[in-house]
Amino acid sequence: MKRTIIISLLIITFILTVTILFLNRADYHGKIGEMNEGNFYLAPLKVDPEAEYNSPVIYFNGNTKVVGKVNHIDDLQADQEVKVWVQDGEGKKEAYKIEVINE
Repeated sequence: MKRTIIISLLIITFILTVTILFLNRADYHGKIGEMNEGNFYLAPLKVDPEAEYNSPVIYFNGNTKVVGKVNHIDDLQADQEVKVWVQDGEGKKEAYKIEVINE
């Protein structure tokens, strides 16, 4: 009886841990490319000259949470490595959280 309860608790704990890790995963990971007013292109970390890349345009605003090496949207610069969490709105990828990994 105790063994069944312990095994059940371990399985439930494992499933919850995997679920939480999956839900907290960033939508995009790359480097900030060309920056414009209110958006930037997200470039891949490693570039293969023979490959074609689809660099998404990430939109941000004053409500976008910035964490990591910088803490404000105005401190974002080209070539910073970032993880980005987005929500699709009006056909645009709008960032609600940007984590700057290195400057």
